[in-house]
Amino acid sequence: MNVKRRSGFLLGGAIVFLLLMGLFAGETVLAAEKKVAKVALGDAHSAAIDTEGGLWMWGENRSGELGNGERTNQQYPGIGTPVKVMDDAAQVSLGDDHSGAVKKDGSLWMWGNNSSGQLGDGTTTDRLRPVKIMDSGVSQVVLCGSRSAAIMEDGRLLVWGANTNNNLGLGGSSRYTKPQLLLENVVQADLGCSHGGAVKKDGSLWMWGHNNYGQLGLGNYQGAPKQVPDMTDIKQLSLGYMHSGVVKTDGSLWMWGHNWYQELGSGISEDQIDIPQKVMDDVAQISLGTWMSTVLKSDGKLLMIGKSDVFTFRSEKWEEVTTGGKAGELGGTHAAVIKPDGSLWTWGAGWCGQLGDGVANRNGYKQEIPVRISIGVPPNTNNSGNANNSNNSSSNNGTTSAGTGASKAVPGKSSTYTDQKITYKVTKSDAINGTVALTKYDKKKTSVVIPATVTINGYTFKVTQISGKAFYKNKKLKKVTIGKNITSIGAKAFQGCTSLKSIQIKSTSLKKVGGKALSGIHKKATIKVPSKKLKAYKKLFKKKGQASTVKIKK
Repeated sequence: MNVKRRSGFLLGGAIVFLLLMGLFAGETVLAAEKKVAKVALGDAHSAAIDTEGGLWMWGENRSGELGNGERTNQQYPGIGTPVKVMDDAAQVSLGDDHSGAVKKDGSLWMWGNNSSGQLGDGTTTDRLRPVKIMDSGVSQVVLCGSRSAAIMEDGRLLVWGANTNNNLGLGGSSRYTKPQLLLENVVQADLGCSHGGAVKKDGSLWMWGHNNYGQLGLGNYQGAPKQVPDMTDIKQLSLGYMHSGVVKTDGSLWMWGHNWYQELGSGISEDQIDIPQKVMDDVAQISLGTWMSTVLKSDGKLLMIGKSDVFTFRSEKWEEVTTGGKAGELGGTHAAVIKPDGSLWTWGAGWCGQLGDGVANRNGYKQEIPVRISIGVPPNTNNSGNANNSNNSSSNNGTTSAGTGASKAVPGKSSTYTDQKITYKVTKSDAINGTVALTKYDKKKTSVVIPATVTINGYTFKVTQISGKAFYKNKKLKKVTIGKNITSIGAKAFQGCTSLKSIQIKSTSLKKVGGKALSGIHKKATIKVPSKKLKAYKKLFKKKGQASTVKIKK
């Protein structure tokens, strides 16, 4: 998620099979291009491994996550053309703004943001070029957000990085800067926004971490790894932002967790499902994104459900996207698919160069249909064309030309945006650093996750404020998760929310809480805050109207 943010399909992160293979018959890759074997997407950066083992990267590079020895600035944060980073790569996975690769000799290399120790080198220093973390014995690397994991050839699962809400399953410290042993006999693992999961050699499923939406499939349990009952014979595991799913060896699909946008595909209207539910049969593969899910059926049909503003997709029932298919992946803002001939196609947001189509740092740029990406040759020199066009017509639709793609105006200050009955107001109008405040929320909902960002007209805005009276007298509200970018909570924001018992604060930047912000919340409410902010936030929330029995803890 990622979005929370995903990477390393089947081999790491959260991935989505947005496959359009059935539309690509008859296409061939030019001899000058590299054929692509694997692709991974982060929040706004991308990677591909060619069939010769060359690792190529492009997109956002503010933290050195592209591994080219440079760090691009805030105004021009991206690189729009694939750049070769290393040879002999076997597998790659991307987090929000860090990257990792396993070489053919089993060595592990990491680079990019290291503020939470997610590179595993024992420091919190960013690395602009790949740094060797392990000499040998690594089978897979799995990244998500500011966390990392590696599966060793002997089945040991090692984890490190941010450990907020025990999402590494280790307990103890808020971060681990070196790999730590979590489980043994593991053959597959994945990381979601705040939870993790692994499949052992015997086909059993083990989950750990935060469980605010039932994403562990263990009822109310959360914490260290625990086996999920009745989940045996697991063929594949995929974790989304706050939902989870598996495919069993008999082809049955089981899903659970967050369900606001019906991303579980179960036909159940509840906001969350705590125990795995069977969804359908004859499934070959599953992939989960932030608020979306996709499955590839045994007959090659690709089905999708959920919501994505970037992809202009929103459906509360399974919709067939195409027939036929091969592996693909969804990142935080964009998607990619590899064709049977080894060509790579991408679509979605491209304002940081994450599509790899030669367009970099163009405000609001996004591509709604797949475009073919050149690996190993400059952009605009291949036979780029509409992915729906097997004859490569001269139409501008789907070309890699920087002149294509709609660019809408940046939303002005004080303009409003409503999504799923949640209303936001623009507080800073800026194509790169825009901000919004949450001003109103649907009183029929029992739980809410305040996101870190929202996308308006193709532009990403940080959600930094909860306005005064935003949740005023919402007597049905029971759970609130406050995103990592919130800096202020307005006066009386949660006043009169008499059923509100659980508040989780992910932000470490909260500076202001208005008067009576918590007046009248449930007397047994618990406010969970980042461990390093416990003392400061206890002081910040003092005398904000809550009963003396309300607990603030890490």
